[in-house]
Amino acid sequence: MRLHVGEAIQNFDILVTPTMPTPAPPHGGVYCATHPSISVEEYMDADAAYYQFVGVFNVTGHPSVSLPLAQSASGLPIGVQIVGRFGDEATLVRVARDLEDAMPWQSRLPEIRAGRKIA
Repeated sequence: MRLHVGEAIQNFDILVTPTMPTPAPPHGGVYCATHPSISVEEYMDADAAYYQFVGVFNVTGHPSVSLPLAQSASGLPIGVQIVGRFGDEATLVRVARDLEDAMPWQSRLPEIRAGRKIA
């Protein structure tokens, strides 16, 4: 698999995909790994559905970065994944830096983190 994916993207400087096919699901929802009523099969199905874009590169080991470049109507971050060729992490770092300069996300962070309000 690693060889086939590497060959497929070798002619491109970067590959751009969504991080997830949907906005982020609520924390602690039915597909949370610690949810008491979810079965292993349901969790694995959800994992395959939600992480289909990042999973392949976790398996192949391609360098990648996910950036919160957009927001849903409810204010949740929407990630864009950028994937590079083997050994070309420098391109990813440069692209991520340029996107941060063009579309800063620091000001879009939510006011509440880890269950407490930031003063």
